[in-house]
Amino acid sequence: MSGGDPPIIIQGGSVTIQFDLSQLSAAGVGTFSNSQKVIKRVEITGADIQNYDQTPTGNNVTVKITYGNP
Repeated sequence: MSGGDPPIIIQGGSVTIQFDLSQLSAAGVGTFSNSQKVIKRVEITGADIQNYDQTPTGNNVTVKITYGNP
């Protein structure tokens, strides 16, 4: 990625959430936020799912990932 804010990456398998701690601050237990940022792009890729790569037209985006034991 060239320039801009680093992406937030959520990966399955061991359920790993990766983000730059300097960009988000704690806003409660298990919650982090930055009111100065908006979601600019959503990319979803994986085995046996349809890939998704879109730029939202507004600032109300929710990505829900359900996980559990294999």
